[in-house]
Amino acid sequence: MKIFSFVEGANPRKGGLGLVGVPWIAKSVAERGHQVVLNIAGYPNPGTEKWVQPDVRTALECKMGAGKYGIVTYPCIIQRWAFSPAMLRAYLPYIRDVDFIILHSTYSFPVLVGYLLARRFHKPYGLWPHGIFAPIQRQISGRKKKIYNGLIARAIMDNASVLFYSAKGEREEADSLNFKAPSVIVPHGLNFDDFVSLPPRGTFRSRYMAGHSGPLVLFLSRINQKKGLDILARAFALVLERLPNARLAIVGSSDPPQFEDRAMSWIKESGISDFVVMPGLLVGEDKMQAFADADVFVLPSQAENFGFAVFEAMASRIPVVISDTLDYAKEVDSHQAGISVPRNPQAFANAIVRILTDKDLHRELGQNGFSLARTYSWDKTGERVERTIECILRGEPLPPDLIMQEG
Repeated sequence: MKIFSFVEGANPRKGGLGLVGVPWIAKSVAERGHQVVLNIAGYPNPGTEKWVQPDVRTALECKMGAGKYGIVTYPCIIQRWAFSPAMLRAYLPYIRDVDFIILHSTYSFPVLVGYLLARRFHKPYGLWPHGIFAPIQRQISGRKKKIYNGLIARAIMDNASVLFYSAKGEREEADSLNFKAPSVIVPHGLNFDDFVSLPPRGTFRSRYMAGHSGPLVLFLSRINQKKGLDILARAFALVLERLPNARLAIVGSSDPPQFEDRAMSWIKESGISDFVVMPGLLVGEDKMQAFADADVFVLPSQAENFGFAVFEAMASRIPVVISDTLDYAKEVDSHQAGISVPRNPQAFANAIVRILTDKDLHRELGQNGFSLARTYSWDKTGERVERTIECILRGEPLPPDLIMQEG
């Protein structure tokens, strides 16, 4: 199959990461013997630059596993909306031979381009919402989204051949919107080989914490409204009352950049400024060093449709403390791979202290998390996407095991 995907790139004003799973979804499908081109308006996701090609023709010939895969990027005239007219012009010579189109998220110009091409040339397409229909996400720029929904977004969703959700909870959050398109659940994966052997312990602490040897609590994610940093700041103040030698590392970039001021105000108001480090966005080996030095990973986020950092922490054998509102919280609990708690400071503080003061529990949660993370592979993601697309192209019902109690 020949598959074109469309997505907004890594925007420095939105944390600088982009939709981190998208390049890996595309790659996982290509490796199964298909030609896949990922079209990005803006910058590529950090760590994926090696797959960027100069044009569509070259991308279609780059070998990847049993197939072909390349990323093509286009400059944005308006970065905020990933507005890149060059993207539309570049694909007109190739679109007639495409079998399937995949759109990622909704509120961006690349998605509009992919939708218009699909409709103009009568191509089936699927869409990954990537959590945009969570209640808190709907509130962000809610008025503008409502207008855009009426103009075009609703049609994009309803005319899709399939909606790809990464978790059952993500689909349930969208149920009230009554989209006409059928849906499947395809979890994201993890590059597990990256976590088999972590860097030696101590590098992150030496660089950012003057070699501090006490307990280290790690938050690694975008710094924005839904992540619960106000809860974390108050929770860590309670942790310090019982474990004064503990430290907190808040790793990530602000989305938007000015949100860091609010996060800093919460830290100051909680009286923990002297016990917190904020090194900014870390990727690649630098991120791995943070995992290697952490004793507990924490994420008090309101919503995560997958939560890559949670699974990366578990793959690093770090016990996790997460909100019980996250889509995979029940699975983490059932596998005893971490502790999920209500979104309040006392609950998070109690769970953090419990793990840090019980070596047997710490070891058990870390090992169970490692085992759970291993079950999520990009190979499985690619196989499930492939089966879904093949059913659509053959005019067959979607795979029953991926529909999972739809309706």
